[in-house]
Amino acid sequence: MAITGGYVMVNGIKTYYETNNGPHNPKGTIVCLHTAGRESRQYHGMMEIFADKYNMVAFDMPAHGKTWPLPGNVGIGDYKEYGKFVWDFIQVMNIEDPIIIGCSVGGNMVYHIAETYPVKAMVSMQGSPKIKAMGTAYGTTVDLLDNPYVSCQHSHWDFSESLCGKKCPPEAHDFIMWGVCQECGRAKKADLSIYNNYDVTAELGQITCPCLLIRGEDDWNVPEHYYHTAMEGMTNAKKVVFEKVPGYGHFIIVEAPEVVCELIDNFLQDT
Repeated sequence: MAITGGYVMVNGIKTYYETNNGPHNPKGTIVCLHTAGRESRQYHGMMEIFADKYNMVAFDMPAHGKTWPLPGNVGIGDYKEYGKFVWDFIQVMNIEDPIIIGCSVGGNMVYHIAETYPVKAMVSMQGSPKIKAMGTAYGTTVDLLDNPYVSCQHSHWDFSESLCGKKCPPEAHDFIMWGVCQECGRAKKADLSIYNNYDVTAELGQITCPCLLIRGEDDWNVPEHYYHTAMEGMTNAKKVVFEKVPGYGHFIIVEAPEVVCELIDNFLQDT
């Protein structure tokens, strides 16, 4: 298998990353942002598919996976600090012309990053520039995620499972749910603190790079009108493409990596 990992220091944090050692395509290197509470292994399927076409780099945010936490054993709970950490990682890795892709909270964050930093292109999956808090995973529940009497894993099991699409293969489902078992309450709290009432719509006009928006239609948590809000605001983007994928859900990068890779490849070929 071509995937290899390593560590770099980013702002004093020992940060774990993985790469598929793919060719340095002139379109740029693909930098991958994981979903809330999870880590870079979510991109293994895509890394394997793209091994001979694109260089991909996925890394664990602070307090996630194999990356060390911030001082005090916490994650990043502010979206501007999150975006800066991502960009600082890109600089440390000497990545030129980064193509930023993300899913869930990562899919939200790529909007802010594209608004703020010079990326070559962005791909948002199951993300939005504006999230209205809803459901049991938000509000006061976020405050309880690192409470000693609350199990992050058990309290999010049914919620995460409800986000999977009906076409999700059994092995992908098992991996997604194993991710729930491994979640750290403090890391999840940091991510959902960003996710809860996230809103960067006022700056959407600052995005000039090509943008691809992908929606697994079985994801009830990110309704289609969120995507239309984004498209309406990105008036200065070089191009905006919206793709809907029936049968798959919130964890589309794990549920259907081959579908996502085809959409991204087609998008980049025309970019």
